[in-house]
Amino acid sequence: MNCFLFRELSETELSEVMAAFGSPVGVVRGDDIYRVGSLGIIVSGCAKVCRTGDTGSETTIRSITEGEVFGAAGLFGEWKEGKSRIIATTECKVLYATERDMRRLFERHPQVAVNYVTFLSDRIRFLNRRIDAFSAGSAVQKLYEYLVSQAKDGEVDLGYGMAELSRRLKMGRSSIYRSIETLENSGLISRNKNTFILM
Repeated sequence: MNCFLFRELSETELSEVMAAFGSPVGVVRGDDIYRVGSLGIIVSGCAKVCRTGDTGSETTIRSITEGEVFGAAGLFGEWKEGKSRIIATTECKVLYATERDMRRLFERHPQVAVNYVTFLSDRIRFLNRRIDAFSAGSAVQKLYEYLVSQAKDGEVDLGYGMAELSRRLKMGRSSIYRSIETLENSGLISRNKNTFILM
């Protein structure tokens, strides 16, 4: 299983770590798989991360699949509750570990601790980029920083149109189009419909 927690572990170490997690728990489609105070790793199947707004409406943030982890940010510290729900979209098998389990793993396998901290550091940098994008002064800067925050390997495939981009950035569509043109003319991006390449 490809999971960031297991990077750079030997086969022996990996076997020990997997044994420490115990047996995976079977989950049926539609069940909420998040457990407050536990880290979860999807062994098989898919789930969606949903966020509940102040009005009670639920928005799907992203999908997660085999090898992906949830609950990492809420495992340590006093504040365990969150506004997210993680719902199985297929039958799943999930490994769970409590804070106590992870502390033991960190002591026995320091590389797991390094992998965990690296993951959280990357998430903090990602969230900082998102904050920068939404607090940017000019429309051009705001759009560019948003595209940077969404990029994977220098490419952004929005998966939605300009109306939705306008709504997400709280900018008028004419401002979006002008900002795209400015970024293209400056050589910072190239665009093909709703796909952007960061130059």
